[in-house]
Amino acid sequence: MKEDIALAIGPHLAFREFMDNSKIPMQKMQSHVNFKQNVFARVASFVSSYRSIPSDYKYYISESCFYYPAAAKKLGRIDGKLIDVCASSIYYYLYTKKIAGVNRKILLNLIKEVDGFICEGVYVRDLLHKLGIEKSTVIVYTYINDERFSKLSKIKPKLLSKNICITPTNDYFYKGLDILLEAMKFVNKDNKEITLTIAPNKELDLSPIKHLMGKNIRINYDVVDMLSKSSLYVHPSRGDVFPVACLEPMAAGVPVMVSDQTGTKEVVDSVNSNHVTSIEPKMVAQKILEYFNLSSKEKNKLSLEFRKVSRGFNRKDQLKIFKKEYKSLKSII
Repeated sequence: MKEDIALAIGPHLAFREFMDNSKIPMQKMQSHVNFKQNVFARVASFVSSYRSIPSDYKYYISESCFYYPAAAKKLGRIDGKLIDVCASSIYYYLYTKKIAGVNRKILLNLIKEVDGFICEGVYVRDLLHKLGIEKSTVIVYTYINDERFSKLSKIKPKLLSKNICITPTNDYFYKGLDILLEAMKFVNKDNKEITLTIAPNKELDLSPIKHLMGKNIRINYDVVDMLSKSSLYVHPSRGDVFPVACLEPMAAGVPVMVSDQTGTKEVVDSVNSNHVTSIEPKMVAQKILEYFNLSSKEKNKLSLEFRKVSRGFNRKDQLKIFKKEYKSLKSII
């Protein structure tokens, strides 16, 4: 039998580089189940992907799409060990029952077929435990690519400005943009000078939350430019596993504030525990106002500390860690 194969829907840039660095061939799933599809379309997508999985490998490593190889194993089509890289919202949605009913039951049943998990940070490992999944796990982290890191490290943020920012990429709910917009209402009642700049993907539809966008809200599609003009980055997400979107402002020297449902909280907490908040808009607003009451000396200190901690999330170190932890996991499952 052959040794390893990677299965992915995206894949995420870091996952692809992890696989390339470990010399593991990757197969991109041709279709994937979308819960917005009708049941017939979902079944057709699932069967198509299920049937495309080769049967002659010892280890199958998936990127948050464990259900394809798990179904293949459960039905006897493959006999290898299954490893899932936990880097998506699926585990949070299972835990909070946003994925509910029959879909939830099927997925929780299929998770039992997975032999080990590579968790992108401590937060998603804890979610697995809360779901009652007690399998072997290792911890790895994503990273900022070298070119981007170099560009961000040259930024001199405007710490004395009254601008906060967020990068919601392609999902405003998951990233907590609606929570932040609600929080801004409370912030601006106290301080009308504080503004919020949003850097979404151009494809992101913001129309469902347009009613929350007041006059102090701006759009800037250039993340680097946005960070260079900001004093604080706020990410009150609902289960964002370990977003690069939070590492980038750190590298730029912009202090970061996250929700306690964001994986990057372990990094933020190591710098300043007061920058970890609940997802309740009033609490987010209170934390933002507390930050703007800090002296320039205190803000500069936070800026330097966040820059320093971001240096560990570089490509070279994280690829090395992934390779080591993957080898370790294979030895114990």
